[in-house]
Amino acid sequence: MRNRAFKWLLVSLACIGLVAVSLSGCGTVEPTGSATYTPGTYTAVGQGNFGDVEVSVTFSAARIVSIAIGKNSETAGLSDPALDGIPAAIVKGQTLAVDTVSGASHSSEAVLSAVADCVRQAGGDVEALKAKKGAKATKGARIEKSVDVVIVGGGGAGLAAAVSAAQNGAKVVLIEKASALGGNTIRAGGAYNAVDPSRQRAVKMTAPLLGDLKSFLDMDEKSFGEFGPTLATLKGQIRDYIASGSSVLFDSVELHAIQTYLGGKRVDLRGNEIHGDLELVKTLTSGSPEALRWLESLGLTFKDEISTVLGALWPRTHGSTYHVGTGFISVLADNAARLGVEIMLDTKADEVIVEKGRVVGVKATKADGTPVVLKASKGVVMATGGYGANPEMRAEYNTYWPSMPLAMPTTNTANATGDGIVMGEKAGAKLVGMGFVQLMPSSHPVSGALSGGLWGSAESQVFVNKQGKRFVNEYAERDVLASAALKQTDGIFYIICDQVTAGNPQPGSKNGWGDDVDTLVKNHDVYKADTLAGLEQQIGMPAGSLSSEIARYNGYIAAGADPDFGKRNFGTPLLTPPFYATIRSPSVHHTMGGLAIDASARVLGASGEAIPGFYAAGEVTGGIHAGNRLGGNAIADIMVFGRIAGASAAATK
Repeated sequence: MRNRAFKWLLVSLACIGLVAVSLSGCGTVEPTGSATYTPGTYTAVGQGNFGDVEVSVTFSAARIVSIAIGKNSETAGLSDPALDGIPAAIVKGQTLAVDTVSGASHSSEAVLSAVADCVRQAGGDVEALKAKKGAKATKGARIEKSVDVVIVGGGGAGLAAAVSAAQNGAKVVLIEKASALGGNTIRAGGAYNAVDPSRQRAVKMTAPLLGDLKSFLDMDEKSFGEFGPTLATLKGQIRDYIASGSSVLFDSVELHAIQTYLGGKRVDLRGNEIHGDLELVKTLTSGSPEALRWLESLGLTFKDEISTVLGALWPRTHGSTYHVGTGFISVLADNAARLGVEIMLDTKADEVIVEKGRVVGVKATKADGTPVVLKASKGVVMATGGYGANPEMRAEYNTYWPSMPLAMPTTNTANATGDGIVMGEKAGAKLVGMGFVQLMPSSHPVSGALSGGLWGSAESQVFVNKQGKRFVNEYAERDVLASAALKQTDGIFYIICDQVTAGNPQPGSKNGWGDDVDTLVKNHDVYKADTLAGLEQQIGMPAGSLSSEIARYNGYIAAGADPDFGKRNFGTPLLTPPFYATIRSPSVHHTMGGLAIDASARVLGASGEAIPGFYAAGEVTGGIHAGNRLGGNAIADIMVFGRIAGASAAATK
């Protein structure tokens, strides 16, 4: 089912020339030349991300009348702008010279390819339609608006800021350079870390988890610097918990904070150490439960189950009832509309306006070249995301990875090019942590996407290389996992599951991203066999290698100890056929550095002072996650600090 927020956005865009969704309301472009068709409806398929995209095209003798998208396995939410927008643009312009949708290029190309096939079937001239330009966009008169708060960026952080500012009485305009809302949030897995006693009460405290907890008692507060008092508080909590004899999972804001600190404390190639800012980490970890309740008050629903997303280090990961990150975007977008937030899509911010040391607005440009000037009487919130899709910027700043190849794929939207960081620095902002980039170990080896695979919670994941051998503690931090994966042959590995740890997929099942599992198996994104020996044969592993490795691993689960790599928190043994193997390889996932902010989301200048009228939230900022972000902390970050940024901006005098 199509996402509600995308629907109202596409409808709202229809008659302002950004996306045409009907022939009656927005005008048409009549074909020129001798292009004719044999009337009728023709069907073809194009190759999308995860299989065929079926397209039916209806022709009159003179024109393409309509295009309908049929059966497909594209990821709902991510592919919507392409599956809705590309057909509309083709019909409106009577042309195949249509730009692909940024962030949904494979889905766009699938539609264009299938429509071209239908044109051939109808006797039309494909090359002529590819050469024919549609109606040329006309640059409009300069747009000027004055509001209380201007938000730059329409991902999760920007929408959270917009809703929060509007709830606090501000008149808000949000601009987004893409043709749809969502940013990286809608592409993410949707994992949200928060201490939640009511939901975590159903999770039992295992011996390995208790062992991890007790290990903190042996740590010295003096070695934790400014986090020492937090560790001291945590140690007291742990002692009280042990004395209580409880069998329910322990968790606390202090444990979340210490794990965030340890997960982010890193040393770069130059010997420089980095760790998270105490106040920012405390704000994140104490604010994530409150932000969760705020999201629920807006209408977002969460599952009762608690899991551990890859690299989270503890079972505190929440998932919404929507697939991947779509729920955060749709619910926030609906609330933004209800609260009167004006959203301007296809509008790229170019410059932060600074007058007498204060940020007072933004200069931008619409896709058709129309200049836009937005004045903000209270504040500007920068929420443009990171620079994961800017290979040159990644390579320029990298001080952590031995190499940062320009060709390395990314999980990010193509629009994550660091624009807000560049604009912020020009406006006087201090940058922090720019040398650190997080790689997602478990990405699709071709597209770099998180989707296209099958696995369960981090406890149950088993990583093996092409030789069928484990090579890392699968419960470790993401940079540890990615570094180990890059050392394997071709940087390739497989996540092994059985029917239980894969989530018990049935014929016609979809994974967490909405991908059809049968199609993933058909395309060899996922291998499936009734025996581990069958998986070995399909993949080309040495005979007996995977079978013996999984038998060893199952023994480690029974013993509660992993002598090979030190994994201590396990899921259930892999015993139930069929067995699955998902091919994976690291890709660029999260850029750790960005604009320096304080706990009120105010952007800081070079000497540490707050820049009046300037706020930021999300991946455009630095200082929270330091050298390595815990899995599940990003969505919490953008919601916590997006909400704070909006409220802070609205309260500006």
